[in-house]
Amino acid sequence: MRAHDRRRVLWILNHTTLMEWEVPMLLAEGFQVFVPKVLPVGPNGRTATVTDAYDSSLTIPPDELAWLNTINFYDAPLSRRTADLINRYFDVAIAASIYPGLYYLMRCFEGKIFMRAFGHAGDFDYESATATIPFATLDHSSYTPSATWMPRILAKLRNRLPITDKPVYRNVVMNEMTRLRNRLYLAAAYEQIIDHERPFLRRRSVFMPLALPDSLLSADGTWTGGEDRVLFVCPNIDQIDYYRRIYLHFREELGCFPYWIAGRQDLAGVDAPLSTQDESILGYVSRERLDEFLRRCFCMFYHSQEPRHLHYHPLEAIATGMPLVYMAGGLLEPLGGRDQPGMCQTYDEAREKIARLQHGDIALRDAIRSRQRAILQHFEPERCSRAWRENFLPLVTRGSR
Repeated sequence: MRAHDRRRVLWILNHTTLMEWEVPMLLAEGFQVFVPKVLPVGPNGRTATVTDAYDSSLTIPPDELAWLNTINFYDAPLSRRTADLINRYFDVAIAASIYPGLYYLMRCFEGKIFMRAFGHAGDFDYESATATIPFATLDHSSYTPSATWMPRILAKLRNRLPITDKPVYRNVVMNEMTRLRNRLYLAAAYEQIIDHERPFLRRRSVFMPLALPDSLLSADGTWTGGEDRVLFVCPNIDQIDYYRRIYLHFREELGCFPYWIAGRQDLAGVDAPLSTQDESILGYVSRERLDEFLRRCFCMFYHSQEPRHLHYHPLEAIATGMPLVYMAGGLLEPLGGRDQPGMCQTYDEAREKIARLQHGDIALRDAIRSRQRAILQHFEPERCSRAWRENFLPLVTRGSR
């Protein structure tokens, strides 16, 4: 029996596609895994789902598991009973970098915490992003053991010393991270995140890549084309200004082509009317219908030029064999290389390539489809599992807390 066979993991993420690979991988490595049953409010819940499929892996008394299944680990303060249970039954937490939930977890959990990092927009790193937290909304009644108060004061004093291993930003969240510095890790999905991070979290970073689940990889070669539409994904156009600007830029630059826009437009917890009038906005579509669009549309356009973040849908397009036209400057560029025929330096180039695909340029279509598959090697399950075994397992199997 491996040393970690009895270990349990709090997996506080709930992302639907991420869960489909990451949780079974942890189970295969001998862990028991708890997945929350209450989703985060607002944008963080848009791609999340609830399942009790993994509860059978847990050797926890039913009444205590039932209690944990009622807890909102993302938005609500944690009670003493919840803290007692997670400390009794779990050694490791892999948690979304979502506040206030992560802050409340740090205040009470005594095990190792892996902050999952998938890359922020713009130039933000994970330390500087803490400065944007609305600190006045943090509920300091969230349980913390009395024994943590002195270490918390010492951490605050430590951050004022003339030493190198300290955060640049001084706030209650970074102070908590300082207190946990010997059991806190930034679990980066991409190595570019680590390279960009400030020294305090960079020293505590570990590369834990995400893989595509078999359900997406099994779509290999199913693209046929035949529908004269560009597929574009843009959620919450009327609720989130970031996405509204993306939509308007897409319309301005590529609205000359027929298109479909997928992506959930309603947002739980946000009361905003759907005011954009565009018959090509599909809103939420089922998995089966999205698969149909991925098979039928003549190409997908991916706008993102974020250097440290990547959505799943361009990878889904590549997996099906759909030609992907995308902008340079984003994370796809270092993953795929600079000579990808689907990559574009300007929107003029994107328009030109999309027009050629629309009008049946077989040479361009085949070149894109053939070369873009190199991107998927970074998301192959065995490759990613190997990285977890090399990077994550040694941190959670050496000794106790």
